[in-house]
Amino acid sequence: MKKYLKSASVLLLILVMTFTMVACKKPPMVTQAEIDKAVEEGEAEGEITFTYSPAATSADYKQAADKFVTAFEQKYTNVTVERDYTATSDNRIASADIGDVFYFAETQTYKYAVQDSALLPLDGFMTKFGINQSDVYSGIYALGLVNGRLYFVPRDYNQIVLIYNKSAITEAGLSSEIKPEWTWEEFQSICEQLYDPEGDYYPLNLNLTYSPVYVPFFEAYASRDAWCNTTDKRITFIDENGDILRAIGEALDMARKYYVMIPSVNESAEDIVGREYIFKTDVYPTIQGVGKQFDNRNIDWDIINMPLFQNPSFGCGASGVGVFARTQNVTAAAALALFFLTPEGQRAFNSGTGGSVPLLKSLDDEGYDAWKYPDDPAWSGKNWDAFVYMADTASTPGQVNCRMPIDVAEAIEADIRNIFTRDLAGTESYQDGFRELETRCNEIWSLLTV
Repeated sequence: MKKYLKSASVLLLILVMTFTMVACKKPPMVTQAEIDKAVEEGEAEGEITFTYSPAATSADYKQAADKFVTAFEQKYTNVTVERDYTATSDNRIASADIGDVFYFAETQTYKYAVQDSALLPLDGFMTKFGINQSDVYSGIYALGLVNGRLYFVPRDYNQIVLIYNKSAITEAGLSSEIKPEWTWEEFQSICEQLYDPEGDYYPLNLNLTYSPVYVPFFEAYASRDAWCNTTDKRITFIDENGDILRAIGEALDMARKYYVMIPSVNESAEDIVGREYIFKTDVYPTIQGVGKQFDNRNIDWDIINMPLFQNPSFGCGASGVGVFARTQNVTAAAALALFFLTPEGQRAFNSGTGGSVPLLKSLDDEGYDAWKYPDDPAWSGKNWDAFVYMADTASTPGQVNCRMPIDVAEAIEADIRNIFTRDLAGTESYQDGFRELETRCNEIWSLLTV
């Protein structure tokens, strides 16, 4: 009897181990040869899964995702998309429990593409699916590039703008000065005119520790690749002419004179505490909440693009999607991801309250305005064009994580607030702070193998 029980136990153990191995077996990684074959002769057909976590957080986001998937299935009638509206996570990716196409923030692109080898390059499919790259705002397309290959597809376009208290501007008699073509020098003058040590306002809330805000300041007087050279793998803050940090220095000078509040840096300054901003850096997804706050207080407000530097530069960003490197349906998955770069996909995704600013020039040229609150009499007249002003020529990838290896980017993100704080406190100049940061970044980069 014991012999039979022992045999049964061994058999059960073997069955459990076999089931576990089968259950845990991951699909194989897609090879470059398989990608090439899909580009050359693959057909968009079969079943794929779309993991889109924002849809689980609100009905509006779910509506946007549903409209997008429906429009895709109407175009690609041989593809069926399973909608997985649950969260993306590193564990799901590592265990291959993620959709063929999955959602993530642009800041994760380098990690997923290079460090985790979890994404497929999609640039080879652009022509196959009729994607017009020149129609996509240049800065937002560049977000998804790693080593010249496209791994991340943005779902929308977000550009840093200024929301402002229009009532205060009108009262100050400066309405005619607020215009799209205003320069950084003119804006500094406006802030100086608005500053009143006895008044209720301070001129500007400038989130200068936020990467999409501070990156354009590095590019204001220097070329775009001057501070971050990915070819030579080098960060430069201290250049011979001081061009890279010149705009940063000008902003800190304004903060010293209390024209500017930098969150988490000098908000406790005596001439700022208890006062309200007139201008504030913002992005489209949060404008609705800020605008309603103004409305509730019967304060007139509007939006304007950031002032133009010598080299106009507006930090942009977006979340979006990529194709899982273990997908079993490369062609259909690539078609779904890249559908975000088509007019049909952008209209579908951005046609409701869960959408955002379209990323295609052609839609702006044709007057597509679903994202501009066309049915709201009070809001339809706002300057929504600020969100795409010079987007084709002046947009620049805002997140440092999208410009360099994560370890280097994290060093910048970790110290930039401290550099500003020490400068305004008079304990260390911003030049010395950035000089030390430059050395540290380049030491980190020189040791990286990927």
